[in-house]
Formats: sequence, structure tokens, C-alpha cells
Amino acid sequence: MNRLERLARSRARRLRDSGLPVLQCALAAGVAYLVARDVVGHPLPFFAPIACVLVLGVSVTNRLRRSVELAAGVSVGVAVGDLIVVLIGPGWWQISVVVGLTLLAALLFDVGALLLNQAAVSAVLVATLQPPGTTAAFSRWIDTIIGAAIGLATAATLPSHPLTRARRGLTALLTELEQVLIGTADALDAADLEAAAAVLARARATQGRVDALVDAVDAGFEITAIAPLRRRHRGELGRIRAAVHPVDLALRNARVLARRAHAAIREGEETDAELVAVLRRLAEDTAELRRELTAGESTDGARSALLDTVGTVPAHGGGYSADVVIAQIRSMLVDLLTAAGMDRDEAVTATTSSRLGRDE
Repeated sequence: MNRLERLARSRARRLRDSGLPVLQCALAAGVAYLVARDVVGHPLPFFAPIACVLVLGVSVTNRLRRSVELAAGVSVGVAVGDLIVVLIGPGWWQISVVVGLTLLAALLFDVGALLLNQAAVSAVLVATLQPPGTTAAFSRWIDTIIGAAIGLATAATLPSHPLTRARRGLTALLTELEQVLIGTADALDAADLEAAAAVLARARATQGRVDALVDAVDAGFEITAIAPLRRRHRGELGRIRAAVHPVDLALRNARVLARRAHAAIREGEETDAELVAVLRRLAEDTAELRRELTAGESTDGARSALLDTVGTVPAHGGGYSADVVIAQIRSMLVDLLTAAGMDRDEAVTATTSSRLGRDE
């Protein structure tokens, strides 16, 4: 697959995944405007759809906490801007005063950078687009509250599926691990230094996927906390969360493994065919673990396969770097067994006892 095809698939997947949130955002913005104009009676409630879009735009890809923070920022900015400009009027120095006081007001609540920025921007809009009059000084603040409330209500009542991003993230992570193992086995088998370097570069580029998975799991739990219909997914989310750390450790070990495999080829070490076979087998076990975890099935099959693989790990690899590769394989087996639900101490015992048996 060339770069253009990968880019096209990535964009198509992004459109597919974001279609429903985009539709929700568009409809909610219209509803916010309708409520503020026809129910509350404000003739030009432009802050209502603005606040709604800002809140839902964040909640499409980020966590609900940030949506609440942004809604608070808009509300604080509009309220302070309206109040100050009513008292001192519009002008260049008044804008400086408005921004400064708005930021100070937001800081009193120990907020993050997102709220601070949004509060300041909202205050500037209030002071410049349509300076408030004394007859309806806080109408735009009310519009902001309406829009933010509709946005948050939409995010709470029509949330995205809490497992979608988490499953996709775990799939991507375990697929990368599988491909690193296969690539390392192929490079060692062919003594291909260039291929080993490519695998090493791929292994080193996986941390971003780990961070994305952690964020997806946290976002999933937030969705289950606010959406009653989604709470039944907390158990599976918990299982994915429990697997994140050991899978992260397995990837870290895979980076060391890829680096030592590259060194073994560079230094001309002969690699035992048994070692290559174990790497391929571990890749197959990783694929099975990925399938079971992302399908919400029991991981007994992957755990059994991993335990069988433990018994096939050779005692020695034929050189220093190959021996390090073997040590990393054992560490990865512990990590993957833990991800499959085994107690870590039990996994360590299983791999240690097997190693001792092979050494005798």
C-alpha cells in the first residue's frame, strides 16, 4: 500500500468515525439558536450556537471534562465582558481591561489553559462585535449558557460508543507489536541489516499509540459515567484498561529486542533457527490476544498459547545480542500473559521455571 492509499484510507476512516458527532453538532447548534431566539426571545442570539459548537467540537475527539471546561470559559468570558464594558464602555484600552480582568477571574477558579484562552476570546468578542447596551447587558451570557447546556446535554444523552476508540487503539497497538515481531524474525532469518533498521524505527514510533489508547479508555469511562445506556460497557473497558500497561511494557521490550536484533546482524552473529521460530510464534500469540481482547471474549486461548510458547524459548541464542533478544522475549511473555489476565507473579514464575528447565 503506497502513501496515497494509506492517506485516503485514513481520511475515509476519519469521516466514517466522525459522521455521527458532526451531525449531532450541526443539529444541536440549530436547536440552540432556536431556543435562544424563539423560546427566550433574544433577536440575535449568535453566542448560543457558538457555545454549542465549541462544546460539542471538543467532545467529538476529547474528553467530557474538557468540554465542561470550555463551556465554563465561554460563560465566564461573556459574563465578565458584558459587565465591564457596560461600566466603562468600548475602546482599545477597555479591551485590555476586559481581557485582563477576565483572565484574573478565570484564574481564581484554578482552571486550565483551555478555559483561560476561551474566556479571553469570548470577552474580546463581547467587547468588539456588538458592544452591550444597558437594556440587555447579559442577554449574550444567557445565550452562552443555553448553547453550552444544549451542547453538554447532547454530549451526555447521545454520546459516542465508549468502546469504539478503545478497541481501535488496542487493535492498533497489538498489531504494531505483532508486526515488529514478524519483521524482527524476517530480518534475523535473512540477516538483513536494512530490514532490521526499518523494524527498529517502527518499534520506536509506537509511544504515540500508547498515549492515544490511554486517552481513549479514559474518555470511554467518562462516557459510561454520564450515559446510563453505556454503563454496561464498563466491565470491558476495565479489561482493556488493565491490558494497557502490560502491553506498553511489551512494546518497550520489543524496542530493546529490535535494537539487539539489529546489533546481532550488524556484528555477524549467527542466529539459531529456533529463535526465529519463537519470534514468529510469539507474533501469532499476540494476534490471538488482540482478537480476543477486542472482541470482548475470554482470553483463555491466548493465555494457553503464550504458556505453550514459554516452553519453546531457547536457553541461548548463539551470541551476546541474541541472548539479549531471548531475555526480551521472556519479558514480553510475562507482559502479554499479564495482559491476558494472568497475575504478574504467576507469569514470572511460569517463565522462570521454564527457563530453568531449559538450562538444565
